[in-house]
Amino acid sequence: MPDSPEISVVVPVRDEQETVVELERQLREALAPNHEIVFVDDGSSDQTWSRLVSLHDPGRVRLLKLERPSGKSAALMAGFAHACAPVVFTLDGDLQDDPAEIPAMLEKLEEGFDLVSGWKQVRHDPWHKVVASRVFNFVMRRMTGLELHDMNCGFKGYRAEVTRALTIYGDQHRFIPVFAKHLGYRVGEIPVRHRPRRHGRSKYGPGRLIKGFLDLGTVLLRTRFRDRPAHPFGMTAMAFLAIAVVLGLVGFGCPVPTRVAVAILPLAFVFVIWVPILLALGWVAEILLDRTTSRTTSVAPSIEEIRD
Repeated sequence: MPDSPEISVVVPVRDEQETVVELERQLREALAPNHEIVFVDDGSSDQTWSRLVSLHDPGRVRLLKLERPSGKSAALMAGFAHACAPVVFTLDGDLQDDPAEIPAMLEKLEEGFDLVSGWKQVRHDPWHKVVASRVFNFVMRRMTGLELHDMNCGFKGYRAEVTRALTIYGDQHRFIPVFAKHLGYRVGEIPVRHRPRRHGRSKYGPGRLIKGFLDLGTVLLRTRFRDRPAHPFGMTAMAFLAIAVVLGLVGFGCPVPTRVAVAILPLAFVFVIWVPILLALGWVAEILLDRTTSRTTSVAPSIEEIRD
């Protein structure tokens, strides 16, 4: 039996048949002998799983196959649940993350951080992906108060207690540092090398940016407003009420009916209507808080096959 690993590397993959063999080789070269690699196949439709099976090495290269495509968050949760080492690293399976950066990230963890996130200072991605990422990270810094340059970088190092404390689902993997900070862990950042994509196509599209901003509301409810979910709804309702009052004063203050007045007053009415709706949503959020907690702590992907 191999010794207990000191480092676990969790790699979620989907349709990465051209890269997994080379990635395993690079990880083996970058890591000390006492390590394990946990590949999580998130419902690949190509030859990824068969390539992984050829790499299987009991206790060293371990494999999980999800029953169906479940998303990166689910794949990470499955990998975290099966990682055995006190230190866990994650990176993408497309070879754009360089395993040679792991020792530097490990040194950063040893400075007292619980989670170290990679920062791709120089990105080798299409310009639209770079711009979208910078916009997303700018908004995240302002909304969450966590000053990371690259919130969504998949290359991260964790103390294992952080991975055990996390509960993520949907597309919430991009917010892992926010959840870790909320749980009281110390979060740091380190620049990492980002390599050009050599195989396949990026799975990033405009829809992911939209989903990211939609998920931000859920993340804020689970962190900043975790104990007071009605507050953001109430603040929005008060803002709508103030807008309605201003519009009403402008509309009724016009000395003679004009097209502007006729348009403003119905708009003011729309804002007024939304006030009780938002307040009701806030109260519903308060009532469902315990049920939501139970749901999020029970999320687990279905695993079709495990090779330890």
